[in-house]
Amino acid sequence: MEQKWLKYTLQVNQEIEDVFVAELLDSPYTFGWSEPPFEVLTTENGYDFAKNSVDAVTVYVFEPMQHQEEAHLQLLRAYLERWSGAVFIREVEQVAEENDSWKEAFREVQVGEWWIAPTWTDPDLLKEARNILWIDPGAAFGTGYHGTTQDILLFLQEIPVADKVVLDIGAGSGILSLYCAVNGASQPIYAIDINPQSEYQIEVNTANNQVPDKALKILIGDALEEAVRENLPEQADLILLNIGGEEDVAMLPVVTERIAQNGHVLLSGIVEWNREMVLSAYEEAGFEALGERRSEEWVTILMKASANMSPQR
Repeated sequence: MEQKWLKYTLQVNQEIEDVFVAELLDSPYTFGWSEPPFEVLTTENGYDFAKNSVDAVTVYVFEPMQHQEEAHLQLLRAYLERWSGAVFIREVEQVAEENDSWKEAFREVQVGEWWIAPTWTDPDLLKEARNILWIDPGAAFGTGYHGTTQDILLFLQEIPVADKVVLDIGAGSGILSLYCAVNGASQPIYAIDINPQSEYQIEVNTANNQVPDKALKILIGDALEEAVRENLPEQADLILLNIGGEEDVAMLPVVTERIAQNGHVLLSGIVEWNREMVLSAYEEAGFEALGERRSEEWVTILMKASANMSPQR
Protein backbone atom coordinates (compact mmCIF):
# COMPACT_ATOMS: atom_id res chain seq x y z
CA MET A 1 0.00 0.00 0.00
CA GLU A 2 1.34 3.41 -0.97
CA GLN A 3 2.50 5.54 1.94
CA LYS A 4 0.46 8.72 2.37
CA TRP A 5 1.89 11.89 3.82
CA LEU A 6 0.28 15.01 5.19
CA LYS A 7 1.54 18.20 3.62
CA TYR A 8 1.08 21.26 5.83
CA THR A 9 1.24 24.74 4.36
CA LEU A 10 2.15 27.16 7.15
CA GLN A 11 2.31 30.94 7.26
CA VAL A 12 5.27 32.07 9.41
CA ASN A 13 6.12 35.61 10.45
CA GLN A 14 9.38 36.63 8.81
CA GLU A 15 11.13 37.64 12.03
CA ILE A 16 10.96 34.09 13.44
CA GLU A 17 11.50 32.13 10.22
CA ASP A 18 15.12 31.12 10.88
CA VAL A 19 14.49 30.01 14.46
CA PHE A 20 11.30 28.19 13.51
CA VAL A 21 12.90 26.25 10.64
CA ALA A 22 15.91 25.38 12.83
CA GLU A 23 13.59 23.83 15.40
CA LEU A 24 11.64 22.01 12.71
CA LEU A 25 14.83 20.24 11.63
CA ASP A 26 15.07 18.68 15.11
CA SER A 27 11.38 17.85 15.33
CA PRO A 28 9.33 14.79 14.27
CA TYR A 29 8.23 16.80 11.23
CA THR A 30 9.98 16.95 7.86
CA PHE A 31 10.80 20.42 6.63
CA GLY A 32 10.18 20.71 2.88
CA TRP A 33 11.00 24.24 1.78
CA SER A 34 10.07 27.86 2.43
CA GLU A 35 8.94 30.58 0.05
CA PRO A 36 9.47 34.24 0.92
CA PRO A 37 6.72 36.62 -0.19
CA PHE A 38 7.41 38.48 -3.40
CA GLU A 39 5.64 41.25 -5.20
CA VAL A 40 5.38 40.96 -8.97
CA LEU A 41 6.49 44.18 -10.66
CA THR A 42 5.63 45.19 -14.21
CA THR A 43 8.66 46.54 -16.06
CA GLU A 44 9.31 47.73 -19.60
CA ASN A 45 10.70 44.28 -20.41
CA GLY A 46 7.97 42.19 -18.80
CA TYR A 47 8.04 41.31 -15.12
CA ASP A 48 10.38 41.45 -12.17
CA PHE A 49 10.13 40.48 -8.51
CA ALA A 50 10.77 42.35 -5.28
CA LYS A 51 10.88 40.76 -1.86
CA ASN A 52 8.01 41.77 0.39
CA SER A 53 9.41 42.47 3.85
CA VAL A 54 6.03 42.56 5.61
CA ASP A 55 3.95 39.51 4.72
CA ALA A 56 4.43 36.02 6.14
CA VAL A 57 6.77 33.37 4.72
CA THR A 58 5.15 30.20 3.39
CA VAL A 59 6.69 27.07 4.91
CA TYR A 60 5.89 23.53 3.72
CA VAL A 61 6.09 20.73 6.28
CA PHE A 62 5.49 16.99 5.80
CA GLU A 63 4.55 14.12 8.08
CA PRO A 64 3.89 10.43 7.32
CA MET A 65 0.20 9.67 7.83
CA GLN A 66 -0.28 7.02 10.53
CA HIS A 67 -3.63 8.07 12.04
CA GLN A 68 -6.73 9.97 11.01
CA GLU A 69 -5.97 13.43 9.66
CA GLU A 70 -7.66 15.21 12.57
CA ALA A 71 -5.49 13.37 15.09
CA HIS A 72 -2.37 14.58 13.31
CA LEU A 73 -3.76 18.10 13.20
CA GLN A 74 -4.36 18.14 16.96
CA LEU A 75 -0.72 17.20 17.54
CA LEU A 76 0.49 19.84 15.09
CA ARG A 77 -1.63 22.53 16.75
CA ALA A 78 -0.15 21.54 20.12
CA TYR A 79 3.38 21.71 18.63
CA LEU A 80 2.70 25.20 17.30
CA GLU A 81 1.18 26.60 20.49
CA ARG A 82 4.41 28.23 21.60
CA TRP A 83 4.44 30.13 18.30
CA SER A 84 0.91 31.41 18.88
CA GLY A 85 0.21 34.48 16.75
CA ALA A 86 3.33 33.95 14.62
CA VAL A 87 2.61 30.63 12.83
CA PHE A 88 -0.68 29.69 11.19
CA ILE A 89 -1.85 26.54 9.40
CA ARG A 90 -3.12 27.65 6.00
CA GLU A 91 -3.76 24.33 4.31
CA VAL A 92 -3.56 20.59 4.91
CA GLU A 93 -3.58 17.98 2.15
CA GLN A 94 -2.84 14.32 1.74
CA VAL A 95 -0.11 13.56 -0.78
CA ALA A 96 1.76 10.53 -2.04
CA GLU A 97 5.24 9.66 -0.79
CA GLU A 98 6.91 13.04 -0.34
CA ASN A 99 9.80 12.35 -2.70
CA ASP A 100 7.45 11.99 -5.65
CA SER A 101 4.49 14.20 -4.77
CA TRP A 102 6.00 17.14 -6.67
CA LYS A 103 5.56 15.20 -9.90
CA GLU A 104 1.80 15.71 -9.74
CA ALA A 105 2.34 19.33 -10.78
CA PHE A 106 3.81 18.25 -14.12
CA ARG A 107 1.33 16.68 -16.51
CA GLU A 108 1.12 15.97 -20.21
CA VAL A 109 0.08 18.90 -22.41
CA GLN A 110 -0.95 18.96 -26.07
CA VAL A 111 0.52 21.61 -28.36
CA GLY A 112 -0.89 21.33 -31.87
CA GLU A 113 -0.20 17.81 -33.11
CA TRP A 114 2.47 17.21 -30.46
CA TRP A 115 2.38 16.26 -26.81
CA ILE A 116 4.89 17.36 -24.16
CA ALA A 117 5.00 14.86 -21.29
CA PRO A 118 7.23 13.89 -18.38
CA THR A 119 8.58 10.34 -18.51
CA TRP A 120 6.42 9.20 -15.55
CA THR A 121 3.16 9.87 -17.43
CA ASP A 122 0.66 7.01 -17.36
CA PRO A 123 1.00 5.36 -20.82
CA ASP A 124 -2.79 5.02 -21.07
CA LEU A 125 -3.12 8.80 -21.13
CA LEU A 126 -1.03 9.00 -24.30
CA LYS A 127 -2.08 5.84 -26.12
CA GLU A 128 -3.73 7.90 -28.89
CA ALA A 129 -0.84 10.36 -29.19
CA ARG A 130 1.28 10.08 -32.33
CA ASN A 131 3.93 12.68 -31.56
CA ILE A 132 5.45 12.96 -28.07
CA LEU A 133 8.38 14.89 -26.67
CA TRP A 134 9.45 13.47 -23.30
CA ILE A 135 10.54 16.41 -21.17
CA ASP A 136 11.33 16.03 -17.47
CA PRO A 137 11.40 19.27 -15.46
CA GLY A 138 14.62 20.25 -13.77
CA ALA A 139 16.68 23.27 -12.78
CA ALA A 140 16.71 24.58 -16.37
CA PHE A 141 13.82 26.70 -17.64
CA GLY A 142 11.32 24.95 -19.86
CA THR A 143 8.56 22.45 -19.12
CA GLY A 144 6.33 23.16 -22.10
CA TYR A 145 3.58 24.81 -20.06
CA HIS A 146 4.41 28.44 -20.75
CA GLY A 147 2.57 30.17 -23.57
CA THR A 148 5.80 31.39 -25.17
CA THR A 149 7.15 27.86 -25.56
CA GLN A 150 3.83 26.55 -26.84
CA ASP A 151 3.46 29.35 -29.38
CA ILE A 152 6.94 28.71 -30.76
CA LEU A 153 6.11 25.01 -31.06
CA LEU A 154 2.93 25.86 -32.94
CA PHE A 155 4.92 27.98 -35.40
CA LEU A 156 7.53 25.23 -35.79
CA GLN A 157 4.76 22.86 -36.86
CA GLU A 158 3.90 25.27 -39.67
CA ILE A 159 7.37 25.84 -41.11
CA PRO A 160 9.54 22.92 -42.29
CA VAL A 161 12.60 22.34 -40.11
CA ALA A 162 14.02 19.34 -41.99
CA ASP A 163 17.62 19.93 -43.07
CA LYS A 164 17.64 23.42 -41.52
CA VAL A 165 20.61 24.68 -39.49
CA VAL A 166 19.10 25.76 -36.17
CA LEU A 167 20.30 28.05 -33.38
CA ASP A 168 18.25 27.79 -30.19
CA ILE A 169 19.28 30.75 -27.99
CA GLY A 170 17.88 30.35 -24.50
CA ALA A 171 17.48 26.60 -24.93
CA GLY A 172 16.59 25.88 -21.29
CA SER A 173 15.66 22.22 -20.96
CA GLY A 174 15.98 21.68 -24.71
CA ILE A 175 12.34 21.38 -25.77
CA LEU A 176 12.67 23.39 -28.97
CA SER A 177 16.05 21.94 -29.90
CA LEU A 178 14.75 18.41 -29.44
CA TYR A 179 11.64 19.13 -31.49
CA CYS A 180 13.92 20.24 -34.33
CA ALA A 181 16.13 17.18 -33.87
CA VAL A 182 13.31 14.65 -34.10
CA ASN A 183 11.90 16.48 -37.11
CA GLY A 184 15.04 16.18 -39.20
CA ALA A 185 16.89 19.45 -38.69
CA SER A 186 20.52 19.51 -39.74
CA GLN A 187 22.79 18.13 -37.02
CA PRO A 188 23.97 19.43 -34.73
CA ILE A 189 21.29 21.77 -33.47
CA TYR A 190 23.06 24.51 -31.50
CA ALA A 191 21.47 24.76 -28.03
CA ILE A 192 22.73 27.82 -26.15
CA ASP A 193 21.90 28.92 -22.60
CA ILE A 194 23.55 30.98 -19.87
CA ASN A 195 22.33 28.59 -17.15
CA PRO A 196 24.95 25.89 -16.38
CA GLN A 197 22.12 23.54 -15.31
CA SER A 198 20.85 23.47 -18.89
CA GLU A 199 23.60 21.14 -20.06
CA TYR A 200 22.61 18.33 -17.70
CA GLN A 201 18.87 18.79 -18.28
CA ILE A 202 19.25 18.84 -22.06
CA GLU A 203 21.34 15.65 -21.86
CA VAL A 204 18.63 13.98 -19.75
CA ASN A 205 15.88 14.96 -22.17
CA THR A 206 17.99 14.01 -25.18
CA ALA A 207 18.29 10.50 -23.75
CA ASN A 208 14.57 10.46 -22.87
CA ASN A 209 13.74 11.02 -26.55
CA GLN A 210 16.33 8.54 -27.85
CA VAL A 211 18.06 11.34 -29.74
CA PRO A 212 21.80 10.75 -30.36
CA ASP A 213 24.13 12.89 -28.26
CA LYS A 214 25.75 14.30 -31.39
CA ALA A 215 22.41 15.68 -32.62
CA LEU A 216 22.76 18.65 -30.25
CA LYS A 217 25.73 20.87 -29.56
CA ILE A 218 25.23 22.40 -26.12
CA LEU A 219 26.94 25.73 -25.50
CA ILE A 220 26.82 27.30 -22.04
CA GLY A 221 27.27 31.05 -21.98
CA ASP A 222 26.06 34.27 -23.58
CA ALA A 223 25.71 34.03 -27.36
CA LEU A 224 27.12 37.55 -27.59
CA GLU A 225 30.39 36.47 -26.02
CA GLU A 226 33.20 35.50 -28.37
CA ALA A 227 33.82 32.18 -26.60
CA VAL A 228 30.30 31.07 -27.58
CA ARG A 229 30.07 32.96 -30.84
CA GLU A 230 33.15 31.30 -32.31
CA ASN A 231 31.44 27.90 -31.90
CA LEU A 232 28.35 28.87 -33.90
CA PRO A 233 27.84 27.89 -37.54
CA GLU A 234 28.61 30.42 -40.26
CA GLN A 235 24.95 30.59 -41.20
CA ALA A 236 21.68 29.41 -39.67
CA ASP A 237 18.39 28.88 -41.47
CA LEU A 238 16.34 29.15 -38.27
CA ILE A 239 17.10 31.07 -35.09
CA LEU A 240 14.92 30.66 -32.00
CA LEU A 241 14.96 33.27 -29.23
CA ASN A 242 12.71 32.81 -26.18
CA ILE A 243 14.54 35.05 -23.72
CA GLY A 244 12.70 38.37 -23.33
CA GLY A 245 11.99 41.42 -25.46
CA GLU A 246 15.06 43.49 -24.57
CA GLU A 247 17.23 40.37 -24.78
CA ASP A 248 15.80 39.57 -28.23
CA VAL A 249 16.91 43.03 -29.39
CA ALA A 250 20.30 42.69 -27.69
CA MET A 251 20.88 39.51 -29.73
CA LEU A 252 20.46 41.33 -33.05
CA PRO A 253 24.24 41.43 -33.72
CA VAL A 254 24.37 37.63 -33.53
CA VAL A 255 21.13 37.19 -35.48
CA THR A 256 22.13 39.50 -38.35
CA GLU A 257 25.63 38.02 -38.42
CA ARG A 258 24.47 34.40 -38.68
CA ILE A 259 21.07 34.39 -40.37
CA ALA A 260 20.97 32.89 -43.86
CA GLN A 261 19.21 34.67 -46.72
CA ASN A 262 15.47 34.00 -46.41
CA GLY A 263 16.13 32.48 -42.99
CA HIS A 264 13.48 32.54 -40.27
CA VAL A 265 13.67 33.96 -36.75
CA LEU A 266 11.17 33.14 -34.01
CA LEU A 267 11.10 35.81 -31.31
CA SER A 268 9.37 35.19 -28.02
CA GLY A 269 9.49 36.10 -24.35
CA ILE A 270 8.00 39.41 -25.53
CA VAL A 271 5.23 41.14 -23.61
CA GLU A 272 2.58 43.17 -25.39
CA TRP A 273 3.91 46.48 -24.01
CA ASN A 274 7.39 46.03 -25.57
CA ARG A 275 6.20 44.35 -28.76
CA GLU A 276 6.57 47.52 -30.87
CA MET A 277 10.12 48.08 -29.67
CA VAL A 278 11.18 44.54 -30.62
CA LEU A 279 9.31 44.52 -33.91
CA SER A 280 10.71 47.89 -34.98
CA ALA A 281 14.28 46.88 -34.17
CA TYR A 282 14.05 43.75 -36.30
CA GLU A 283 12.24 45.44 -39.17
CA GLU A 284 14.92 48.15 -39.26
CA ALA A 285 17.53 45.37 -39.43
CA GLY A 286 15.88 43.95 -42.55
CA PHE A 287 13.40 41.37 -41.23
CA GLU A 288 9.78 40.99 -42.26
CA ALA A 289 7.05 39.84 -39.86
CA LEU A 290 5.18 36.82 -41.21
CA GLY A 291 2.93 35.96 -38.30
CA GLU A 292 2.19 36.52 -34.63
CA ARG A 293 0.68 34.56 -31.75
CA ARG A 294 -0.42 35.73 -28.31
CA SER A 295 -0.94 33.86 -25.07
CA GLU A 296 -2.42 36.31 -22.59
CA GLU A 297 0.12 39.18 -22.52
CA TRP A 298 2.93 37.14 -24.13
CA VAL A 299 3.76 37.68 -27.80
CA THR A 300 5.61 35.43 -30.26
CA ILE A 301 6.56 36.73 -33.71
CA LEU A 302 7.74 34.80 -36.78
CA MET A 303 10.10 36.86 -38.93
CA LYS A 304 11.96 36.28 -42.15
CA ALA A 305 15.23 37.75 -43.39
CA SER A 306 14.86 39.59 -46.68
CA ALA A 307 16.17 37.90 -49.81
CA ASN A 308 18.81 40.60 -50.34
CA MET A 309 19.94 40.65 -46.73
CA SER A 310 23.53 39.60 -46.32
CA PRO A 311 25.16 38.52 -43.03
CA GLN A 312 26.68 41.43 -41.08
CA ARG A 313 30.30 40.51 -40.38
